[in-house]
Amino acid sequence: METHLPPPDSRTGAGAGQGAAIGARDRRYAVFMLLVVSTIAFIDRSILNTVGQAIKTDLHLSDTQLGLLGGAAFAILYGVLAIPVARLAERYSRVRIIAVSMAAWSAMTALCAAASGFGGLMLARIGVGIGEAGSGAPSQSLVGDYFLPEKRASIFGILGLATPIGIILGGIGGAVVAESHGWRAAFLLVGLPGIALSAIVWLTLKEPARGLSDGRIASDVTPPLGAVLRRLAGSPAFRNLVLAGTVVSFVGYAGMTFAHPFFVRNFDVGYTEAAIAFAVINSLSLGSGSVLGGIAADRLGRRDIRWYGWLPAICMILAAATYMLGFSQTSWFWTILLLTPPGFFAGVFTGPTFAVTSNLVEPRMRASATAILTLTMSVLGMTLGPITAGWFSDIFAAQAFAGDYAARCGEATTAAACAAASAQGLRTALVTVCSFYVVAGWLFFRMAAHLPRELAHMEERR
Repeated sequence: METHLPPPDSRTGAGAGQGAAIGARDRRYAVFMLLVVSTIAFIDRSILNTVGQAIKTDLHLSDTQLGLLGGAAFAILYGVLAIPVARLAERYSRVRIIAVSMAAWSAMTALCAAASGFGGLMLARIGVGIGEAGSGAPSQSLVGDYFLPEKRASIFGILGLATPIGIILGGIGGAVVAESHGWRAAFLLVGLPGIALSAIVWLTLKEPARGLSDGRIASDVTPPLGAVLRRLAGSPAFRNLVLAGTVVSFVGYAGMTFAHPFFVRNFDVGYTEAAIAFAVINSLSLGSGSVLGGIAADRLGRRDIRWYGWLPAICMILAAATYMLGFSQTSWFWTILLLTPPGFFAGVFTGPTFAVTSNLVEPRMRASATAILTLTMSVLGMTLGPITAGWFSDIFAAQAFAGDYAARCGEATTAAACAAASAQGLRTALVTVCSFYVVAGWLFFRMAAHLPRELAHMEERR
């Protein structure tokens, strides 16, 4: 059974009854705290990418191993455990689940500093993935209860700022620390503060009633996972959305893992200069794309609900073309200039993707639906993306080398020739992987066609 309430206020989202305890100030604070949580999660997840070249040199790793650490080591358990954690979030306090998870992944990030080889670092990264599995789905579920359906893409777009902010704080800060104190100090720097911040989340973030912003309070009965799976499996929009998000994740995390090494190998720059370049390129473009994409999707969606799919579809195709052009350059100036715009196009998908996921299901299905989306994006996208890019890089490097690349360069002989082949191999790999954004665009177009029927309840609210 559900308790129906008067529709929330269109400006503040405030409702009656159980929703009276959640006001506009609480909503603003919730966005701020969830952004902090997401930023800490992104920094701890991606710090390895920033110091990856230093780790590769120190621990004598291949690009394939670096890809494993940047993707599979984190992503597999992160994706798989997201579903059982989401089931807990449908029943118990989402705020407390987020706080406990944040303390766990922060501690495991700090423990990465103690790794003495590939195996130890792999285990620590798995621990980070286990901890972060408790953050995403509960956070997305909270947004669904704090904000109206037609405002959620904008809010998810704002939360997407975690990526560019994390790139600036973790990328530049991590590179500076790694260059002056070593990569182990960088893991300690980004890991330990999260433990203290988790206590603030526990003590200050409110837990809203489920269904509050939909004008109803959800039943205390949580639908079984089978019901959630049947609901999502029967949704053509969600099926296409999952596939599109997985492709975006595949390309995005391949780029996140290898963009920093790309700058170091192809241009005469150090870790800090490469990190600053990477931060400038991604923070401005991804941040603006995420925020403006969410706002634009909500506004255009009022005219035609299909814009929640059309907008990211168009932007994915533009992202493919501009990224391929940017990574093809051999001039430092033109590389930086041409790699700045595509991040905007790539960031637009964030708000519409999570808003559609939240709007397709009932309140006590939102965490589970997000976890299922996260599972496919993580296990397939985050795992296969970096591994595939690293594998492509090794293959293309061998093709660019005059001789037996594995034997001669593995022994660090003919260093200049090996470095040139490695740089060219990674450049070709990134251009190849970025072309897959076109596939994501096609899938978003397919999703858009199903939205008028599946989101008819949003049309009825207007």
